[in-house]
Amino acid sequence: MSTVLLKNLMIGSGRQKICAPITAKTAEQAVNAAKRILAGPVDFIEWRIDYMRNSSWTAILDTADQLNAVMGQTPLLATFRSVNEGGEQSISEADYFHLYEALAMQKLADAFDLELSRSDDTRTRLVKRLHEMGRTVVFSAHDFSCTPPESKIISILKKMEAEHADIAKIAVMPSSPADVLHLMHATLKANQAVTVPIVTMSMGSLGKLSRISGAITGSAVTFGSVDHASAPGQIEVNVLKQILNEVDANEVDRDQSIRRF
Repeated sequence: MSTVLLKNLMIGSGRQKICAPITAKTAEQAVNAAKRILAGPVDFIEWRIDYMRNSSWTAILDTADQLNAVMGQTPLLATFRSVNEGGEQSISEADYFHLYEALAMQKLADAFDLELSRSDDTRTRLVKRLHEMGRTVVFSAHDFSCTPPESKIISILKKMEAEHADIAKIAVMPSSPADVLHLMHATLKANQAVTVPIVTMSMGSLGKLSRISGAITGSAVTFGSVDHASAPGQIEVNVLKQILNEVDANEVDRDQSIRRF
């Protein structure tokens, strides 16, 4: 598997990384949220721009500038999540493209979440443009109705890689414990079929197991909450960190036991 470097953070190597979202509605709230997040065990921050209310592009760029001023070497993932993907607002293809382009041109975000549901033209042009400016592209897909078949999950991740994603991300909704295990098994298999780092999760309370299983399945990043969750099932970051430390410790112990045997 290849790795992705965001500032000094290596994704796709070592332990599962923790990302926490900012879901603020104003610039002041966003900066204060960033400060609270940075006080915890978080590796990078996702800024959910779709939560911003009545904000012009100038205001969004100014907010991004303020965030960068307090974040130091902590990377920022910029995300405008559209309504059909579980977000707070709708945005046209043209505005989506130009918003991300403007943020990238001013180097106000290190990575950008690009929805696979966007038009073919938008995806192609935006990936090319963001890469030209040295930004990382995280392709994302969400299914809030069900957990697709294993082959479908893998094919979606492979499609993201084929379209030059730096990181491939998918979130699905389980209706049973079997669905959660289904997603985790698909993640294991996808790691053999896809070379870019992958991020997978089964949403809701039922899917919490999938959010702490990266050491086993190979999901490179997990999303945790500080103030407000941006998706169903996110675990508070301090609790999440403790669990991940325990899982990683158990992995080391297991590997050492195998070598001794």
